[in-house]
Amino acid sequence: MVGKKRVRPGLVTVLLVALLAACTGGPDGGKQASPTRTAQDPDKPNLVLVLVDDMSMNLMQYMPSLTTMQQEGTTFSNYFVTDSLCCPSRASIFTGRYPHNTGIYRNVGDDGGYVTFKALGLESDTMAVDLQKAGYRTAMMGKYLNQYQPGFPDKPRKVPAGWSEWAVAGYGYNGFNYSLNQNGAVVKYGSAPEDYITDVLSGRAQDFVKRAGEQHQPFMLEVAPFMPHAPYIPAPRHADALPDVKAPRTKAYGARPKNAPSWLKRYKLTKADQKNMDRDHRLRAQTMLSIDEMITALRKQFVELGIADNTYLVFSSDNGYHMGEHSLTNGKTTAFDTDINVPFVVVGPDVPAGKSVDALASNIDIRSTFGDLAGAEVPDTVDGTSLAPLWREGGQGEGRDFVLVEHHGPVTDKKDPDYPLPEGGNPPDYEAIRGADWLYVLYESGEQEYYDMSKDPFQLNNIAAKMPAKRLKELQTAVRRAEACAGTAACTKAQGAGG
Repeated sequence: MVGKKRVRPGLVTVLLVALLAACTGGPDGGKQASPTRTAQDPDKPNLVLVLVDDMSMNLMQYMPSLTTMQQEGTTFSNYFVTDSLCCPSRASIFTGRYPHNTGIYRNVGDDGGYVTFKALGLESDTMAVDLQKAGYRTAMMGKYLNQYQPGFPDKPRKVPAGWSEWAVAGYGYNGFNYSLNQNGAVVKYGSAPEDYITDVLSGRAQDFVKRAGEQHQPFMLEVAPFMPHAPYIPAPRHADALPDVKAPRTKAYGARPKNAPSWLKRYKLTKADQKNMDRDHRLRAQTMLSIDEMITALRKQFVELGIADNTYLVFSSDNGYHMGEHSLTNGKTTAFDTDINVPFVVVGPDVPAGKSVDALASNIDIRSTFGDLAGAEVPDTVDGTSLAPLWREGGQGEGRDFVLVEHHGPVTDKKDPDYPLPEGGNPPDYEAIRGADWLYVLYESGEQEYYDMSKDPFQLNNIAAKMPAKRLKELQTAVRRAEACAGTAACTKAQGAGG
């Protein structure tokens, strides 16, 4: 049912992406796998995930490296997140499971955040653990989960299971004056230009790749910048870049859907809102420039090390972001495409160039995808499936009629870094299913939304009240079936009907 969910007994989850084998020292005491392959062993390709924070689709244009990846690889146009909120989404990436199976619906509190993730035992059942068992050397760098703190120099936090190298911050949104837990040693960074967090993560990522590549060790790296998350701090060198950029004025900008749900009806953009959003959109675009440089540097390094033909690179975001659409100022957490549809671009050995995949995909699929590519054993208790068959030429995927989105709201904790702006939108509990060209939302109150994107691509006309009763009942049944599914087979079946 819509509302609070019950975690299945004994269900433990999985961290995103990963790798590794047995261990001897790396920098800062990190562990390394024993050399077991050549740099071009196709059975153990390298896996790299660049996961940015709060990136909307309209920021892709400011990343030439991403345009190059799209030209040389494959783009998933219908890739969605399980919740347009950081921690639930990242928990789904790490574990391959929907929020109703992780118990992670918020950034903080009993039903969310790092504290709950750890308490539920999810750190010991992650993608990192899968890949480590398969002989991979794994590294996690940047943003992990909300509430995570690196600890203190005299009492650092222990590195979670499955990760051979670790360079993770707590609050890194300001770009400067943060601490990284570097393989169990807490290191403080200041306010000098070279301390900008995206650049530091880029340098550490390149160092990891260099060592693993030179030693012919299969590796998995997740590097997760804190940008373009608020307060949108670009690198100092980019402070004057993109002077004419403003928030896009789509048909949804400043508009409110017809028959809007009750929580959305009060919002209206002011001229001050529009001016502020133009400023903020430019800042967000500027923050992407250092991420663009990081991707360029990593890909150049793959070539120099001779591992480019054996390395998969995936670029994505934990959720999207709205800025003016549906009359809302800066924010997320809605079921609109601005918030749930995010980039997913992949390049790699068998990835077709210039291809676009329109099959429905979700962030619950990353664990299974990486496991498939690495030949790792992925538990059948995960909810997702591998996306690799969808990009392989002539390959067939597990077809879905829809993907599930789950949200617990409204967000009320002012300590939450995603506590919404007063006019940013803050919906209550809902379950949503997103089909190929439609969206259905069921709120805990019983309110419903249905958008037909074949006629209404900007989701501005809620026609739920005009839908036949039989169709609405089918959609409600599909929601309840999906929100109760558990495991690959059951969730694949649950999403295979109802569209």
